[in-house]
Amino acid sequence: MRKLLMLALGVAAAHPALAQLATPVDVIVVTGIGPARSSDELIASTTVLDQEAIVERLDRGLGDTLAGLPGISSTSFGPGASRPIIRGLGAERVQVLTNGIGVIDASAASPDHAVLADPLGAERIEILRGPAALAYGGGATGGVVNVIDGLIVETLPERALSGQLYGGLTSADEGQQAAGRMTASAGGFVGVLHGSYLDADEVDIPGFALSETARAAVIADGGPDEPFASESLPNSAVENQGLSGGLSWVGDSAFIGAAVRRTENAYGIVGEVGPYIDMEQTRYDARGGLNFETGIIRSLKASASVADYEHTEFESPGEPGAAFANDGVEGRIEFQHAPIREFEGSIGVQASERDFAATGDESFITLTNTRQAGVFIYEAYERERWGLEGGLRYDNVKVDNVVGGERSFEAFNASFGGHAHLTEQLFLGASVSRTERAPTDVELFANGPHLATGQFEVGDSAIGTETGVTAEASIRWEAGPLSIEGSVYRYDFDGFIYLRDTGVVTPGPDGDLPVFQFSQQDANFTGGEVTATAQLGIVAGIDMQADGSVDIVRAEFEAGGNLPFIPPATISAGLEGRRGVLSGRLGAQYGFEQDRVAPFETPTGDFLTVDARMAFELSPSLQLILEGRNLSDEDVRIHASPLKEVAPQPGRNFRVALLARF
Repeated sequence: MRKLLMLALGVAAAHPALAQLATPVDVIVVTGIGPARSSDELIASTTVLDQEAIVERLDRGLGDTLAGLPGISSTSFGPGASRPIIRGLGAERVQVLTNGIGVIDASAASPDHAVLADPLGAERIEILRGPAALAYGGGATGGVVNVIDGLIVETLPERALSGQLYGGLTSADEGQQAAGRMTASAGGFVGVLHGSYLDADEVDIPGFALSETARAAVIADGGPDEPFASESLPNSAVENQGLSGGLSWVGDSAFIGAAVRRTENAYGIVGEVGPYIDMEQTRYDARGGLNFETGIIRSLKASASVADYEHTEFESPGEPGAAFANDGVEGRIEFQHAPIREFEGSIGVQASERDFAATGDESFITLTNTRQAGVFIYEAYERERWGLEGGLRYDNVKVDNVVGGERSFEAFNASFGGHAHLTEQLFLGASVSRTERAPTDVELFANGPHLATGQFEVGDSAIGTETGVTAEASIRWEAGPLSIEGSVYRYDFDGFIYLRDTGVVTPGPDGDLPVFQFSQQDANFTGGEVTATAQLGIVAGIDMQADGSVDIVRAEFEAGGNLPFIPPATISAGLEGRRGVLSGRLGAQYGFEQDRVAPFETPTGDFLTVDARMAFELSPSLQLILEGRNLSDEDVRIHASPLKEVAPQPGRNFRVALLARF
């Protein structure tokens, strides 16, 4: 294993760690609209990870870092690319944001495109569902994942200079990772500098890269003479680096700041021999706000981002095969008003424009301009033991393709919900919403081979707006050492947009490809999540806590049949303990077999993984982390991953890391 990298620059002072399976009721959630509120006042389930919790869960990509939280899975397109899936919904139905603005990359267009939101660069990550997600568009049916990087500071830090450094090694891929941040303030000015680096080789796997089903199919077709790849996952190396900085001025009732971020990412396209993606983005952000002590307007906040994104898919070094570009700008302004007859809320506007295109051998979409403008209003009414909340949003979306022409859409969204503290221990919440989502550029105008997914994708310029009606009920109970939280939900979609296997095969650059066309059909998603935490007290001098969770989702077409890439039911359990400077966790997750499959899918077997972690407080400012994942070296296939037949999850993997603060 290689030597530990020299650690980069520092990070802002750390926050207390949060439980992995449940959000404590005193956590303040800032994502959303209206005033920031504690999580016990939010109707829908909410998850918040601070810096320490992110480090504990850290994986290569955002999706894999969040996977395993209740209701959350990942596209897991090899170690280089992973995007969150919430309750079986992914792509544009899960809005991934950076500081409340879209990431402006190409991750929603295809699962092989990485999300350019660095978990190690985050001060916290908030995962929000329910009425407050309305602020980010009707497309956020599954929820909002907001990565808050803290580059633009809104309040003065307590110390003039602070920072944090992280460095880690992983065994399964001989990986080296380092990150750090430094925050310095003088007068009313605050500067933040952050850097990160990852270098990882091909990842070790328990057995064959191809599944048993895939190997049998290869043999039945005459198969290659060479043996199947095993023990390591071909073409799974990853290297990425990022550097960002921000400068803010903070006054008594105002702030303003700007930030710039440069990200470079290179990783192999797993499932193919040789091809890799070389990705880069430069992003500029500006944000400011004003608070007013009197008047109808109590606060105003405005933010804007401009991003230049591109990536090239190389067939081999020096041989570019396809290039993707996405240049975009997005801005939003939000006003929060003073209480009016105990109603508190916000009104805001949001607009964006982007140009997206693919060129070269894999030019499955020509240049398309997408413009969106929206206005929203959100109101909350709070009494001592109960409350109501609701919102309305209107969006106008125009999608203009150089070949297919322009389509315009109007989307109306509404949400309403209520909650009640029936007793000091019992909380009930319920919400209903109606959402409309305009089809994306790819869904409308795609027409070409997409080699990473092994498909020839065809859009349909005639498809219309996707409409969904969602109902959710939640319950939270906390008494003494035991807390339980549960949610049940139902999504009913009219005109759900999905990729349909046409049964037709067409020649591609490297062989025949099945033709998949974007189509619409009514569909429904039904599911729920339950989490529980129990404080066990002092056992043999160790302060013990047990936790567990269960989540399940079923997705079917109204006319019959299953939707593709739906995660199976999972059960997780963990036992944590702390004694003095030593803390640890032993956890396990069981994923059930997924045999509710679409016609072109194969069933996915069940799995059981066991993980362990220990942390040593070497000093008040230095922590050593020792971790083992998938200790049983289980062959794990993620059903929601398009690569599950050719790329299992990493095998047994050990991590050693140092976390230092100053």
